[in-house]
Amino acid sequence: MNRFAEFELENKDLQPVAGYWAYELVSLEEALKGFLSQINELKRSIKEAKKYCKHPSPHNLTRDEAAAVLLYTMEAGDHSFYRILNQVLRKEDRKEAIPWFSYLKLFDTALKKLPK
Repeated sequence: MNRFAEFELENKDLQPVAGYWAYELVSLEEALKGFLSQINELKRSIKEAKKYCKHPSPHNLTRDEAAAVLLYTMEAGDHSFYRILNQVLRKEDRKEAIPWFSYLKLFDTALKKLPK
């Protein structure tokens, strides 16, 4: 399935995912350690993202922040990281996103540093 055709054509009025901004910034490995046994090849993908991310970053992203963004954009078929995360973020039960808060904090911190 193409990533651009992946969205569901239904009107969901989801509450915002809130609370992750209060989490401390941690390394990418630390943010995702709870998912290593659940997501195929996640450890390898994290390693690749850290190896190939642009660092030093022209926008002052840390290596972990840059790798968090790169990891989200990496395509790996039906088991792509972004697909798994997006499925969680589309759920009506917002509590299901709580295990992802450390990653969301890292990802959001990186995105805020990028030019608009």
